[in-house]
Amino acid sequence: MQMLNRSRDVDAAGVEYSVIDFAADATDPSAVCASTRAWLDSPEMAELFALFGHQLNATGLGNRLAEAEELTRDIFDFRRGSERWEAEKVEFTAETTDVVDRLIGLIYREPTGRPQTDLGGFDHALVLGGRINTCLLRAELLAGLLAEGLRIGHVWGLGSRRAVTDAERALAATLTTEAVDDELDAMSVALVTNLSLDPATVAPKTPGISEIRSLATDPIQVTGLSAAPGPGKPRATTSDTYRFFVDTAEHAAGAEDILVVTSAIHGPFQHAQALAELGLWTGARITTIGAHISTSDNAQVRTSWTTAEWLQEVRSAIWSMRMMYETFARKFPDLDDFSA
Repeated sequence: MQMLNRSRDVDAAGVEYSVIDFAADATDPSAVCASTRAWLDSPEMAELFALFGHQLNATGLGNRLAEAEELTRDIFDFRRGSERWEAEKVEFTAETTDVVDRLIGLIYREPTGRPQTDLGGFDHALVLGGRINTCLLRAELLAGLLAEGLRIGHVWGLGSRRAVTDAERALAATLTTEAVDDELDAMSVALVTNLSLDPATVAPKTPGISEIRSLATDPIQVTGLSAAPGPGKPRATTSDTYRFFVDTAEHAAGAEDILVVTSAIHGPFQHAQALAELGLWTGARITTIGAHISTSDNAQVRTSWTTAEWLQEVRSAIWSMRMMYETFARKFPDLDDFSA
């Protein structure tokens, strides 16, 4: 399975996606630990660290996650506190690209058959936010799945008050005459455009750091959310948006299946966070799918992710798995018995 440098099939209709092949049930800590350990202790992970002169020596899953997170902070953190699009541009060898491709391939599988058969139906679908091109990519994937018959009870576009850039405003201007000032606005435009929603049904913006914005009620309920940042954070993170969804969504605690719609490069870390922030507190099974940006039908969205960008997200995945493990350890005091 090719994850990096994925080429677009000119005969295929719609954006391609892959499915996270990882534990989905947060109420089964042994399965979550097994999935985490299988990826962290894989030959591909060892090969990647070896390329940079490192190896994992700690024992115990929690300690190994901590060691891996510290190592990747030194060798794969090209953001250094900045936004993803502001990260340092670094070139890597073809050998490194090959190892990263195989490592990412371990945590994904390709879809099989029609979405309703392969994925099943969902109580909620969460389209995760980001820059407007990211929102458009993820909304494009969701629209394709709905067109193929995937059953979803309620669609949620998760976002924040992060101010958009001038480049985002320029792209938004090709899609809407409405002002697009923040991430929730960008998400709203992406969902209205890709799901062919009636703009007249979109609720007006409301002031405040958080917002619940109805985008449509028919033929499917679609709601946009702007989450407030957590304590001490300059902006809301993925985890903050997950928590706001749980606090906002009626019947979220009784949901059986939640679909996370994201980009392939971000799926691993966002799935780990979803298990900790959604799965533990709702009891729902979490399915995460990631769109391949190089296969988008939208020329304004279509591009390629670099090896450096994938390595940055390998670090994000390890960091998120470490945070997930610590959250699980507080919930399950005997977690070490599962992770041995």
